[in-house]
Amino acid sequence: MDALLAQAGVTEVCGPIEEADRLCVLVYELTGNDGLARAAGIGSTALWIALVVVIAWVANRLSRMVVGRYSAQLEERTTRRLEQAHERGAISDTQRFRTRRLQRLQAASGVVRGVLGVVIWTTALLFIIDLLGVPIQPLLAGAGLASVVIGFGAQHLVRDVLAGIAMLIEDQYGVGDWIEVDGRFGVVERVGLRSTAFRDVDGVVHHVLNGYIQRVGNLSQEWARATLDVPIALDADVAAAKALIHKVATDLAADPLWGPDVIGPPEVWGVQEFGPDGVRIRVVIPTKPLRNWDLNRQLRERLKAAFDAARIRMPGQLVDLGGQERGYAVLTGRAATDADVIHRRHALVPADAGALGRPPVDQAPTPTGDTDAASRAPAEGRDDRGEEAADPTDPIGRAARAPETPGPERGPDAAEAGQEDATTVLRLRQGPRPRPD
Repeated sequence: MDALLAQAGVTEVCGPIEEADRLCVLVYELTGNDGLARAAGIGSTALWIALVVVIAWVANRLSRMVVGRYSAQLEERTTRRLEQAHERGAISDTQRFRTRRLQRLQAASGVVRGVLGVVIWTTALLFIIDLLGVPIQPLLAGAGLASVVIGFGAQHLVRDVLAGIAMLIEDQYGVGDWIEVDGRFGVVERVGLRSTAFRDVDGVVHHVLNGYIQRVGNLSQEWARATLDVPIALDADVAAAKALIHKVATDLAADPLWGPDVIGPPEVWGVQEFGPDGVRIRVVIPTKPLRNWDLNRQLRERLKAAFDAARIRMPGQLVDLGGQERGYAVLTGRAATDADVIHRRHALVPADAGALGRPPVDQAPTPTGDTDAASRAPAEGRDDRGEEAADPTDPIGRAARAPETPGPERGPDAAEAGQEDATTVLRLRQGPRPRPD
């Protein structure tokens, strides 16, 4: 009977036997004091909570220490590899590559530390809630629903962050790299987990979310290639042009100023395009990253000078045939005469421009009172019939103004014959007349 009463008292003070705090039960059994037992139970819960917090803090510190030590080892290994590559001559700017690698390692280690910290403290919070006697199952259900809502609302943010993490781990690009995103070129100024900022050639800074980057081109990794298509005319000597292009490219690679940027021998791949606009010959030069543009400009300048010296024509280049007389001789196979020149002028000058072979004469104004005399006097350059006078130096004018051959004198019989001919023509046009019935 006493045992049952004692058990009932423990249940009333410390809670159910299965869930009662052992320190509370122990104090109640030793002292039989309800308040002291409850205080012991509260103190025990606080101690357990403090212990959980201490354990979580220690675990978080240990995880950060492990991640930091591993990152330091990777940094040392990266620095050693960059120095070896610099000694081999594979790369020249070791500081830039080292900065990129360290930035990537720091970003990745920060993400790992953050994830481990969230996991550790979330677990500690669940333990504390359980120690306080709050049911965990409803909280987990509510937390799951809240996570679904938050995940649906912040799905773009989560996608951007995950894409940023993958980008950093894969080392797709870093600060100082020239990249191409959606057809825009620029140098990277900032790389984050959510977005990337780069500045184009016009000085405009573009902020692009990492989740929206579907394709990115990096122009700064490892090596580049200066590619140039040299156009020449269709009738140019292709073999001679290829030899000249190869010589100019080889001289550029051997130049003390430009040679250090070339990492391989130039190659002339041959005819790249062929069409009515001409022939294009492709030449390529392996270069260091971001040095291909300057080498292309210098190669164009040297090829222009070499083509001018070798008289290799390019598409659309004008050729001087030596003036009108030489051009006429090339086209017709004979020398141009004065009549050919006048005929050419007659074909180009309008009909009302005056006589060919001389400029038009200005008409002087006729003074008042001499109207009759002016009308009776023939105009300069015209005959008595008002027609333009023939120019002895204009064969076309002489042919056009040749006088008609005089015929026999027309009399009354000729007039009647002409009238009869006109009547006959009119009848032929009207057709045969119908006969009366």
